[in-house]
Amino acid sequence: MNVIGAVSRPPDSAAWDELRASVAGRVLVPGDPDYDDARSLADPRFRLVRPSAVVRCAGTDDVRAALAFARRHRLTPRPRSGGHSYAGYSTGPGLVVDVSLMDAVEVEGETARVAAGARSGAVARVLQDHGRLLPLGTCPGVGIAGLALGGGMGTVGRRYGLTLDHVRAARIVLADGRVLDCTPDSHADLLWALRGAGAGNFGVVTRFTFRTRTAPTVHSFLLEWPWRHAAAVLEAWQGWAPDLPDCMSTQAALRVAQARVTVTGAWLGGADGSAAYLDQFVGAVGHEPHRTARGSSTYPESIDFLWEGLAVGSSGPPPRAFHRDDLLTRPLPSRAVADLLGRLGADRPAGQERYCVLDLMGGAYGHDPDTAWSHRSCLFDVRYRAAVPAGADLADALAARAWADSFARALAPWACGQSYQNHISAARPDWARAYYGDHLDRLRHVKAAYDPDRLFRYPQGI
Repeated sequence: MNVIGAVSRPPDSAAWDELRASVAGRVLVPGDPDYDDARSLADPRFRLVRPSAVVRCAGTDDVRAALAFARRHRLTPRPRSGGHSYAGYSTGPGLVVDVSLMDAVEVEGETARVAAGARSGAVARVLQDHGRLLPLGTCPGVGIAGLALGGGMGTVGRRYGLTLDHVRAARIVLADGRVLDCTPDSHADLLWALRGAGAGNFGVVTRFTFRTRTAPTVHSFLLEWPWRHAAAVLEAWQGWAPDLPDCMSTQAALRVAQARVTVTGAWLGGADGSAAYLDQFVGAVGHEPHRTARGSSTYPESIDFLWEGLAVGSSGPPPRAFHRDDLLTRPLPSRAVADLLGRLGADRPAGQERYCVLDLMGGAYGHDPDTAWSHRSCLFDVRYRAAVPAGADLADALAARAWADSFARALAPWACGQSYQNHISAARPDWARAYYGDHLDRLRHVKAAYDPDRLFRYPQGI
């Protein structure tokens, strides 16, 4: 029987009570004291979305119960780990299956078993206590599930690869309630798909098994120039960065509201060998930075150092942000640099923040261990956004969105047509090929095999 297509009434209070009785975690519906907190995402743009309920799962059995309930009552489940989806796809009017309570991290030798709700910063710290490292992203608050299922680029990725490159097994609850342990020897097709296209498409992942690395010393650096040198810095950075050794990472952040250009990165292991490379870069810029910072630390400390150095953390409420992303296979020409820098500063309303960050790829990102991540040959990831305060009126928010869209159109002639799926955008019309490239047809076959009735669906789902 096709349960998803069956006729069913919306759940009543008795149905919710039945679900509560079947889970060890919590079921929060509108009117419950903690419902508003439970439904909130990192971006306040989605604060008006009111799910039928949020199930805060305490384990895999709770996830199974939540999905069975969703099938019976024809509710679309939305898996959620950290709630950082740029497009708000970890919420919706149906049933949010929240795994954030499932945050255990177990380390045995070179292997780490990590529950899907663990946050990246916490994972890094636990592994460091065991002398181990897993390549993670740049934001310590992001949930491990979304990160690992869509990619995982960060300061150590050029040396070690993506977070998803280190996934050796994944436990997943399917739409029909089956629990599968996906490995290279069992359901290998699904494991392949999860590593690059797993967020919200095939089921709810509840646990990962990762291969880890020996934790090195991380030598981090930060160089900063005033905005008037932005063109010189970006031109020099693009010419310098692609020739760096794989043990060195870097990004360039253009922040017009703060009138600064910040170049950060790290050198991994042994003695810090970055000085000669940085001297070469500063010489190419032709202007001394007005602020520098260097430090040697553990990997978790380096994540915090670079996060705080870019001032992306804030003690205030998060803004309403409109994110976009494009990948490049070659540097931007001078005329594109001039045009994009002009657009970053032009006609910016008071209170609207704009930034553009370029991350160097290459290195181990280019090594494909048979995953559904299709961006191995790209050189730079370019992410950009416009944001307004959480309390801004609708007109200000629409103006920020319009700027992000116009910047995307201006960048398009220089981009390669690909986009990093962890920087997902509902505004991208060519999203399927941009995120998944030549893997798309194979991914659709996997979807048909494991979720034939498409219980898991969202506007940019497979």
